[in-house]
Amino acid sequence: MIKYVSEIIKGIISLMQGLGVTLKHAFRKPITLQYPDVKADLPVRVRGRLVMPIDPEKNDNRCTACNLCVKACPNLSIRTEKVVEDGKAKPKAAKYNYNLATCMFCNLCVEACPFGAIIMSEEYELAVRDKSELMIDLVAEKYVLKGKKEKYFLTKYKEE
Repeated sequence: MIKYVSEIIKGIISLMQGLGVTLKHAFRKPITLQYPDVKADLPVRVRGRLVMPIDPEKNDNRCTACNLCVKACPNLSIRTEKVVEDGKAKPKAAKYNYNLATCMFCNLCVEACPFGAIIMSEEYELAVRDKSELMIDLVAEKYVLKGKKEKYFLTKYKEE
């Protein structure tokens, strides 16, 4: 009989400990975000899709179509076409085709670029209905940086 009562008391104590843990977590501030409505505050160095930011004053990018990013890409996700404008010594990229379907967001192309012409953006919602939308011409896109990424980019790649 004494053993039976001691087992009941141990069970009640164990139940109270479990309920204590549950109640402690029940009254904490929730950490879950309501995703489509509230988006997470991402760090500056997050790897989203590849972009080629332009200088809004010059309305031009820094790419010289040197093809170092093409050589660095393990999946061959990048293709460039070069054009030399009259009176200028430095070539420019006429087209910069980026295949988002094959990109693995490894950042090797960004690290290989000596001019800081391409960066990984903060865009992470990349789902599309049509596969042809995954092929992007970054020169024609004329991407303008915004927010924290812009400050980081401008301090990392100062005008030469």
